[in-house]
Amino acid sequence: MTVSILLVATPQASASSLFGLYDTLMAAGRDWETLVTGNPADPVFDVRLVGPSTEPFRCGSGLRIAPDIAFDDAEDCDVAVVPGLNLSHHDRPDPAEHPGLSWLARLPPGRTRVVSACTGAVYLAEVGLLDGVEATTHWAWEDLFRRCYPNVRLRTDRGLCFADAACGVVTSGGTTGWQELALFLIAQYGGAQRAARAAKVWLMADRGELQAPYSSMIRSTPHEDALIRETQSWIANHYAVENPVGEMAKRSGLPSTTFARRFRKATGKSPQDYVLAVRIEEARQLLETTSSPVSEIGEEVGYLDAPSFRRLFKRKTGLTPTEHRKMFGQTRFSRYI
Repeated sequence: MTVSILLVATPQASASSLFGLYDTLMAAGRDWETLVTGNPADPVFDVRLVGPSTEPFRCGSGLRIAPDIAFDDAEDCDVAVVPGLNLSHHDRPDPAEHPGLSWLARLPPGRTRVVSACTGAVYLAEVGLLDGVEATTHWAWEDLFRRCYPNVRLRTDRGLCFADAACGVVTSGGTTGWQELALFLIAQYGGAQRAARAAKVWLMADRGELQAPYSSMIRSTPHEDALIRETQSWIANHYAVENPVGEMAKRSGLPSTTFARRFRKATGKSPQDYVLAVRIEEARQLLETTSSPVSEIGEEVGYLDAPSFRRLFKRKTGLTPTEHRKMFGQTRFSRYI
C-alpha cells in the first residue's frame, strides 16, 4: 500500500527543494526497478502538490507550479511535507499571506506526520509543532528562531532532527537538506534497501549529520544600537588584539557588565562569543584563500598555541582546519577554472 504524501506548493516554495523532493519520492520503488532489475514498479509513495488553489503560479525563482489540490479541498494524508521556502530571516510570516499555515494547523494530530526541509521548519514552528522539540533549519534563520520561537530546541549544527524515527515531526537543515529528508522518508516507509538504491540512482553522497561546517558564525542581525555597531566595526579589523572583549568595552565607554548586557541584546551573542565567531570566520577565510600553514593562520587570528587553535576550530565547526581547507579551499575548485 502506497504512502500518501501532500507536498506544500506555495509561491514561497523553493523550486529545487519542492521538485527535488517530488522527483526522489516518486522514484522510490520505480527507478531502480526500471534501470537495474527489470522488476515491475512498486511505488512507495503517492505524492501530490497541495497549494492555495489549483491555479498555476510562479514561485520566487520564476518556475511555474500547478498544485494538484487546494488546501481547502485536501483530504487527510499520511505525511505532509513542507519544502524549503523563500522567507524573511528577520520577520515571522504573516498568516494572511501564508494559507499553508492554517492548513498545517488543521491536520489531525497522530494521523498525519508533518516534516520539513530547510526553512520549511519556520511553518512548523509558527503553528507550534516544534515547541519543546529538537529541530533544525537553515543556519541563516537561527536568529529568527531564537527571537520568535524560543520554545524550539534549535540545533542548526545538525543536518536532520527527529525524536522518534517512526512518528512525530522531522526537520532537515540547509538548502540541499531535502536530500537527507527524502532518504529518511524512503528508509522509514520503504526500507533501508530502497533508500540505498535511491542514493545510488540520485548520486546522493553521505554528508554526515553536521550542518556546522557549512554555516557562517557571523550573520547580519539588524539592530538600532549605534554604539554596539561601532564596536562590531572595530572588532572586525582588530580581532587578533590581546583581550579584545576588554578593549571593546573600554572603547564603548560603558561598564563591562553594562556593555556585555547591551551587546547581547543587540546581537544575540555575548561579546566573548562574538569575538570567537569573528576569529573563526576569518580563519576559515584564510584557509579557503591561502596556502598559509595552519599554525600561522591561528596566530593571525589571535591564537598563539597551534594545538589549542586546532581543537577550538574543530569544536566550533565540526572539522579540523585541514579538513575545512580540503572541503572549501582553492585546491577543490581550481580544477574548474
